[in-house]
Amino acid sequence: MQHLVIGAFVFSVSGHTPLTQFTRTTKGAFSEVPLVNNATSERTGRPLETIDISAKWLRYSAQDSVDALRGLIDAPQQVSNGQGENLGRWAISNLVEGKTDFVHDGRNMVTEVSLQLLEYRGES
Repeated sequence: MQHLVIGAFVFSVSGHTPLTQFTRTTKGAFSEVPLVNNATSERTGRPLETIDISAKWLRYSAQDSVDALRGLIDAPQQVSNGQGENLGRWAISNLVEGKTDFVHDGRNMVTEVSLQLLEYRGES
């Protein structure tokens, strides 16, 4: 069973690429406008949504998965969740890779990845 699909990349337990956290942020269409004696609300339009994803992979070959994600960073990607729901097109705005628990030959046993996706509302 898959957790999330970004483009051709599948986050899943069976693929040894499980997610540890998924957070989607949707902001409202109103912004606060500060005034001298008070504040008011003004409709400014709905900002782009963000999705924050964290993963922790416990295997030597995790670098291949990180490289596959890094290969998706230059173009918006179709995203769907594990239930097959289409979440739309998203661009990877940030990818952070961390490695820990190194063994005698220099390979790491733990790779932590965090991604931030930015909703894509551009041309198709």
